[in-house]
Amino acid sequence: MNAILLFIRFAITQLIYTLSGFTPRSHKAVMGCYKDKFADNSKYLFLHWQQQQTLRAIWISADKQVVKRLQTQGLEAYLRWSLLGVWHAATAKFYVYNSYIGDVNQYLAKGAVKINLWHGSPLKQIEFDISNGPLFQVYHPESLSQKLMAKVLYHQQHVRPNLMLAPSDKVKKLFSSGFRISDEQFLTCGNPRTDYYQRYKSKDWLQLKLPPNTRQVILYAPSWRDSHLNTATNIYTQAIDFERLSVQLQKSNQCLLLRLHPNEAHLATELSQYPNIINVTFWDDIYGILEKIDLLITDYSSLYIDALQYSCEIAFFLFDKAHYQAECRSEYPYVAKLPKAGIDLITFKDLQDYLNEFADKQEDLTQREAINWLRGSTRNRLMNTFWQYKSRCAFDCLDAFVQDKQIEATKKPA
Repeated sequence: MNAILLFIRFAITQLIYTLSGFTPRSHKAVMGCYKDKFADNSKYLFLHWQQQQTLRAIWISADKQVVKRLQTQGLEAYLRWSLLGVWHAATAKFYVYNSYIGDVNQYLAKGAVKINLWHGSPLKQIEFDISNGPLFQVYHPESLSQKLMAKVLYHQQHVRPNLMLAPSDKVKKLFSSGFRISDEQFLTCGNPRTDYYQRYKSKDWLQLKLPPNTRQVILYAPSWRDSHLNTATNIYTQAIDFERLSVQLQKSNQCLLLRLHPNEAHLATELSQYPNIINVTFWDDIYGILEKIDLLITDYSSLYIDALQYSCEIAFFLFDKAHYQAECRSEYPYVAKLPKAGIDLITFKDLQDYLNEFADKQEDLTQREAINWLRGSTRNRLMNTFWQYKSRCAFDCLDAFVQDKQIEATKKPA
């Protein structure tokens, strides 16, 4: 894109964004999710607000199937650039999202209260803290052309939220640095995606058609590798012999649920053919089944932090550790000092051996309680690091926040 086109696009988008700050905004929320999915924290807050009628909650997406599905369920949802989608985005008091305002509409958000619920815990450097990798220039452009490019292509990444959630002081400190916001812009409480199933029942487990005689259910949920943005190579088939893994799982009466990151969802398509391996990549999310699984295998993903709240064991399959550390975003320094939540596995053979050992464990209640007791000290330390304010329900805190905003608005002179 040449400089003239960049400047024209910049002028138009900034004009629209500025003008959106002058539209009157009413007490309602427009909500959305990355990749136009119906998932993560904003999904669960949306469902809560729909059920409790705390305020009018409206889902915005560019995915016709998502919008149609929600409308069929009696929930209010509109396409992003439909007449009603634009109207509500331009007139809603609250924007609620999991990544950036573009989850809803990045050009109509000025003047709204922006509530960023985020989609993970800060293990890898985020936003303005990023110091290497392909995302560095998004937040730290150097030349004039890079700065113009960032303003045009990464407008929403530079719009700061008005409010975020922090389940611990450590998370608050990191979010504050990464998003460049103050301590006063946080609610210290849990996250909607995990608090939801403490208040409402999940039906997600019923979607699974597990093989007969399944004794153990394993969730494999690796992180997104941003160093593979421009390659079609399937790094997972290079690291794992899925045919051999399938045979092993069948012998052990284990079932593996495969959940790739939304940015790598296309890589999961060819992995849906193997017995005892179920591809759940295209589910909205997997928070409704975390309390049911026996083992979580991940890598650099912060999903394991959510899993700390449940009884499953945790392992880390780090097949590309050296490459990841060199080419992808760096981790925050504190991560190296954290106690390990589970064993590190480097090679496919390591993974096979571990799964065989795990299959041999007796699944009676006494043994599970003993395992939980032995690892309790580590989990308690991690829980204190990441879930210090877990007892404060996200829904109660957010309900109070929006209700206070409504009271403030009614007190303002007309």
